[in-house]
Amino acid sequence: MPKAITPSDVKLIAEMIREWPKGQPFKWETICLGAKSILGYEPTRQALHKKPVLMSAYESKRQQLRTAVATLKKVARPQSMLDAIERIAKLQEENDLLKAEMQKLAEIANRFIHNASAAGLSRERLMAPLPKKEKG
Repeated sequence: MPKAITPSDVKLIAEMIREWPKGQPFKWETICLGAKSILGYEPTRQALHKKPVLMSAYESKRQQLRTAVATLKKVARPQSMLDAIERIAKLQEENDLLKAEMQKLAEIANRFIHNASAAGLSRERLMAPLPKKEKG
């Protein structure tokens, strides 16, 4: 007779479900096979399905996978390999420009923080929210 599924087992199985690899089919049967490494035996689908934490993790992961598929379907497919290469090159160039811009902004922010600290402003004062604009 299989041992009872403990709360720590449920936690480990839920974590396994949340971190499910993209290449493997996401079905209860494969989840049961994966749970075998945690429990030492292959549980039934019904045994796992009874645990609310596992059901919640399963539904969340299933929704996440569906959303990812829907997002991929919205991406325009290139007409040819040349179009794909040009698009990748353009995106890479844009990515490089944005990285350079982020680096410049980080340098400016560090300069501002250094100068403000040198002027005696505390970190708390620097991080204080901006004052709200008055209507009128």
